Amino acid sequence: MASPDYEYSGDAVAQLLIQKHFPERTDGESAVILAFLKDTGASIDRITFGKRVGRGAPIDPSTIPAVQRAFTFSTQKRIDILIWTGAQPVIVEVKQRVTPAALGQILTYRHHFLEEFPDAPEPQLVVVGRESDQDTIDALTAHGVTVRLYPEAVARHDAAAGGV
Repeated sequence: MASPDYEYSGDAVAQLLIQKHFPERTDGESAVILAFLKDTGASIDRITFGKRVGRGAPIDPSTIPAVQRAFTFSTQKRIDILIWTGAQPVIVEVKQRVTPAALGQILTYRHHFLEEFPDAPEPQLVVVGRESDQDTIDALTAHGVTVRLYPEAVARHDAAAGGV
């Protein structure tokens, strides 16, 4: 099965800003991603949406190979956005409301990313969202996670449809 990741070069960020909808994301999450990319897009060399990591759940080995591959893919963990700035990886988790659960998710993604890329530098961890509370932000920050909030990132329901 070919990689279903959505990978783009840094040159494509301008095009991504125009499309305003991102793979496997809701309209609200897409609005947050759009705000984040406007904020950081110039420093991106490569960006991947929906990067699958980990082994996925086990399946009966007697199952036909195509079903095994599809099952593995659908049960792997999914990094919302993986950005490379030079050799530096950045793992980004996207939420409309950032809650403490985001900490467990991003640390899990970090673990599986480093298993797959053991020679990569320690990834920067970023959680982006529209809103949160100070207790959650303090807890994520204490674990080395950067939190970026974009309260203006509200999905426009009157905008023309687009995306992938």
